[in-house]
Amino acid sequence: MNFQGLQKIERAEFYIELAFRAARKQGDKIYMRTSGEQFLRIKKTEIERVKEFAKTIREKMDAITKNFPSIDGMPEFYQELVRTTIDYDQLKKSLGAVKWASEHVRIFARKYEQKMRGAREQGTLKRQSTEFYGRASSLLKQIKSNLAYLEESRGIMKTYPTIKTELFTVAITGFPNIGKSTLLSKLTPAKPEIKNYAFTTKNLNQGYAQYGIHKIQFVDTPGVLNRHQMNAIEQQAYLIMKYLANLIVYVIDLTEPYSIKEQEKLLKTLAEYDKPIVIYLSKTDIIDAATTAKAKKKYRAITSVGDLRARIEKVMQQGR
Repeated sequence: MNFQGLQKIERAEFYIELAFRAARKQGDKIYMRTSGEQFLRIKKTEIERVKEFAKTIREKMDAITKNFPSIDGMPEFYQELVRTTIDYDQLKKSLGAVKWASEHVRIFARKYEQKMRGAREQGTLKRQSTEFYGRASSLLKQIKSNLAYLEESRGIMKTYPTIKTELFTVAITGFPNIGKSTLLSKLTPAKPEIKNYAFTTKNLNQGYAQYGIHKIQFVDTPGVLNRHQMNAIEQQAYLIMKYLANLIVYVIDLTEPYSIKEQEKLLKTLAEYDKPIVIYLSKTDIIDAATTAKAKKKYRAITSVGDLRARIEKVMQQGR
């Protein structure tokens, strides 16, 4: 899914002013096109202004509710991501409030249009149109906090990764600065950010590779620090491994920027996902052969990218 298309949600005052501008423009157009007795021209103009005001508000409010994806219809990964990063009840309440405002503006417009058609003098006509604008504007102001929350939610959702949930997915995981991004760049054409100091990746790096007729999705998850309090990106990594990963490639760095004991402890926690795990030893070009051979035997690990590709393809075929 891709959330980059979610449109910015403005403050209530923005939509009110937009509706007034549209109403004035439409009114001027109607007045110039209408001939006949002056009061009837004014009446038709004012009625059309009210209708255009309501139409503009409704179009903008309906666009907001339609633009937000149906959470219940999302893949499980995204449903869980929404629920862990956004107040889901408040999101539904805010969308409901926008829909409510749209419907009531429609009701008010119909009600005042009927009143204005029955007006017999210009003062009454003016009073009725002013009353409509006041009530319609008040509706928008009542949902100010809802519009603000939807804009806040939109900002969060735009940070979500664009994951192809239908593809066979390999999650590359392990501690920071152990060679995960380098491995991703060897397995796919992706060019992730690679730095030579320990840090937690700001984003989920992704890449794709073709294995025969099948396309495989690789996700370089940010440094998993094996802690209970995960930041937003680490939470995404957790959900990818839980809901999407068909295979986990766990990278162990024998140069020990983190101790082997810590890396083994994190490896054990991955068993909870009940996914196939392949262990890859990184940076073996700077480790003595004896240490590499010992670790390779201990973990039944892979040390070459070619062997890793073959293992991934084998797991993929077994899964199909």
